[in-house]
Amino acid sequence: MTTSLSKALRGVLIWPIFGVLLSAVLVAAVARLLLAQGNGPVYQESVPLEMSWNRGDNHYGPNFIHLESPCLSNAAPGCFCALDFKTTTSKEFADYIESFGGKRVPLKFRVDYDRNYQVVGAILEGVGEWPEEKFHVIKERSLATGFRMLRVPQTSGGHLNNPADCFPKSAK
Repeated sequence: MTTSLSKALRGVLIWPIFGVLLSAVLVAAVARLLLAQGNGPVYQESVPLEMSWNRGDNHYGPNFIHLESPCLSNAAPGCFCALDFKTTTSKEFADYIESFGGKRVPLKFRVDYDRNYQVVGAILEGVGEWPEEKFHVIKERSLATGFRMLRVPQTSGGHLNNPADCFPKSAK
C-alpha cells in the first residue's frame, strides 16, 4: 500500500471514529444530567433550626459570627452543625445576633428532600428577622458538619452526611 493511499484511508476513517466518540460522550453527558435530575430534590420545605452563637475571631474580626448546634440525626458523640459568617461581618448583624443573649438564634433553612423523604440539600433562608438577601455569599448560607474529639470511648469512627445530619431524618 502506498503512503498516499494509507493517508487517504486514515483521513476517511478518522472522521467517522471521531463522530462516534463525540456522540458517545454527548449521550453519556445527557444521560448523567437526566439521571441527576431524576434523583434530585422532589420537594422543598422551610425547616427551623436553633443554634448557639459566638462573636469575634482573631482573623475575621470582632463582628465575626459562629453559629452551632448538635446534629439532630447523627447520634455520634461530638457531631455538630455550624454556620460561619466570615463575609457578613457588619456591626449591625453582630449586634443583632448578640441581642439574643444566652438564647439560641432561630434560623430557617429551605431543605430539599428526595423521593425517599431524605434530606439532599439545605440553604439558609434567614436568621431570625434577618433576611437572606442581606448575606453576601452563598457559602455563608450553607451548613457545615463536623466532629469534635471527645474523651469518651468510641467503638466506631464517625460518618458525616452533610447537611442531612443537621435536620430530622426524614420529612415523613
